[in-house]
This record gives sequence, C-alpha cells and structure tokens, in this order.
Amino acid sequence: MFRRVSKNISIGCLLLFCAPTFAEGIVEIKPYISTSLTFDDNIFRFSSPAQAKAAFGSSATSDVVKRLDLGVDVSFRLSRQLVTLSANSNESRYNRFNILDNTGKSYGLGWNWRLGNDLYGELSTSESESLAGFSEIRNPVNNVITFTRQRASINWDIHPEWTLHVSEEQVKIENELSSFNSLDRNDEIVEGGVRYQNPTGTQLGLAYRVTASEFPNRTGFAQFFFGDESKQKTIVASAAWALTTKSRVSAQLAQVSIEHQNKPQRNFQGISQRWNLDQSVSAKTNINLTAYQEVYPIDDVESTYVEAKGAAINSTWSLTSKVSLRGGLGYEERAYLSSAGLFAIGNNDRSDESKRANLSLLYTPTDKSLVQLQYQGEKRTSNLDVQGYRSNTLNFLVRYNF
Repeated sequence: MFRRVSKNISIGCLLLFCAPTFAEGIVEIKPYISTSLTFDDNIFRFSSPAQAKAAFGSSATSDVVKRLDLGVDVSFRLSRQLVTLSANSNESRYNRFNILDNTGKSYGLGWNWRLGNDLYGELSTSESESLAGFSEIRNPVNNVITFTRQRASINWDIHPEWTLHVSEEQVKIENELSSFNSLDRNDEIVEGGVRYQNPTGTQLGLAYRVTASEFPNRTGFAQFFFGDESKQKTIVASAAWALTTKSRVSAQLAQVSIEHQNKPQRNFQGISQRWNLDQSVSAKTNINLTAYQEVYPIDDVESTYVEAKGAAINSTWSLTSKVSLRGGLGYEERAYLSSAGLFAIGNNDRSDESKRANLSLLYTPTDKSLVQLQYQGEKRTSNLDVQGYRSNTLNFLVRYNF
C-alpha cells in the first residue's frame, strides 16, 4: 500500500497546485535560519577518563560544536485541503573531534485532506539524515542514520462526539556504516480504533495497534540469538479530562505483547502506562507532571526493546512578554529486555538508572526571532559499569524566521 501511497503523494500535490482554482488558494512560505554554539563535556558519553584514554590515547572528553541550520516551511491551502512542505539542511563542525563533522538534512511532504464534513485524514512522507548518538554505543565514529517515514490515515466522524480512525505507517532506519547495518530496522505499523470527545473537553479512546519489525541485515550470532523479526501487539485505552479550568489530567494504559519469530524465550507481555497533569499555577506559570511505565525499541543496541519506568516535572514561567524560563527534572529506570548473552551479568539483564535536569532561558525580541540559552545534565548508573556516564551540555542558539 505504501509504495503506491508514496508515489501518489507527489502527483496528488501537483494536481492540487495545478488546479484551475489555484488563484483561490493561500500559499505561505516561511524560510528560517538558526545558528548555535554547544559545549558538551562528554561528547561520546564515556563512563570514565580511562575509557576515553583507551579509545583516543587522551582523557579529554569535551568539545565545542558549531551548527548552522537553513530551512523553509511551505503550506498551501485550497478550499478544505492543506498541503505542507518542509526542508532543512544543517552543518555541524566540531572543534576537537572533527571526525564527527557532518551535514544533515530533512524534508517532509504532507497532504491533510478532507471530503465533506465527516471524512478526513493524512498522507505524508518524510526523511531525515543525522549523526547517530553515543548514549548506547561508545564507538567514536561518524555514523549517519537515515530515518524514513510514510503515513496514511482516515478519520470518520460517525457522530459529533465519536470518531473511527485507521492508520498505516511504514518506518525505515538505516545506518551508513556497514559495521552498524545489523541495527537497521523496518517497521510496519497498523492501528485502528475509536475516539470520543464531548464539548467540555473530556476525551476517551480505545485502539488496537500491530507493529511488525524486521532487521534485514542481521546475520551470524546476532540473527541466531536475537532473531530478525518481531511483532508487537498493543491494546491502548486513553482518557483526558479537565479537573478545573486550570488543571487537566490525561492517562494512557496499554497491554503490550511482543513476540519474536522462533525465539519464544525473548517474548514479553506487560503493561504500559503514562499519566500527565497540566496545571496553570497562574497566568504566567505552568507545570507539567508525568509518570510512566513504557516499552519501546532502542535503535542502537541489539537488545531491541527496553522497559522504562520514570517520572518528570517541567515548568514554564513567563517573566515578561518577551522573556520566559523553562526547567525540568526527570528520573528513569530502564530494563533491557532479553539482553542476556551480550549485556548480561550472571543471569541478570542490563539495567540502568538516569537522573536528568534541564534549564532554558528564552528571549523573543520580535515575533520572528528567538534567542535561547539552555543547560542539560544527565547522570546514568548501570549494572554494567561501562554503560554509566555523566554529561553536561550548554547550548546558545539564535533563530530568525523570515
């Protein structure tokens, strides 16, 4: 289905632009430019200076990164149809570890369509290229990951308060370096469900999702031990309601089942859940509280899935009409599912504990410009000593929207 969809998206968009009523459409073109300077005291997330020295012959782990972004967002509305296009190119240069110098890019093309009052949906495709992270793999190499996504969805309002929805999504993750090709993954995600929303803002939802994953380049031991196919089946129930005019609660509960082809010892069944509280303390201050227990895939380790439990608090404070302050604290525990064999200690799988903090000062001198100073810190401990690390990052960014 998606091969046909991806071929037809561009054709459909061109037909819309070439329609006789083009003069009635509204086109918005919004180019932007941003530049940033980042200091990171542990670029490769080494667990110790000794680990860094073993990799480079030096215990130095910090670096300064300069980045320049150029991009454009385009939207075209014709009657009740909306076509969007986004494109971005960025260049990052490292002061010390210039082996990581890279040029990234991304693009997206989408059509938010509507037929009548009750039938609507989305056709979209996107692709991005960026440098792989080092929080899981301490191998100091320049590995670019290409992330491709295609999506089609249909929504049908069978009643003013009830909506049926169906979607299909195809995701592909590819690593540039051949030594990481075993981590390449193809996902096909199909979901169907029903949503309810009343005029007071109360929302209820029930959905069934199937995610089929394939690792096309796994061979040898990795294929034998981990397998190259898995299927995740999820039943999701969600709800959101306003407790008061200043507070809103949302929750999502899911029954998760993961099956690995010919590897029943790696199968998993459990509960995922996420709870959110959004509170407006005043006209200038907002607080968000989150607690969660979720299962999700990790792209750069063979274990494939982790079960994460954590909580976070984030707050926004508008000091003036142009200056705001954002900050947050987070805590998370991760269990790497069925990782015995590569990450095991005795009969125990790998488990991590992370503490995070962030603080941002934002200044918007005009409606089209932004100046931001941001700090991020993390401390991870693990039952595998080489997987723990500390990192502190300070970023200064300036952006202008034309």
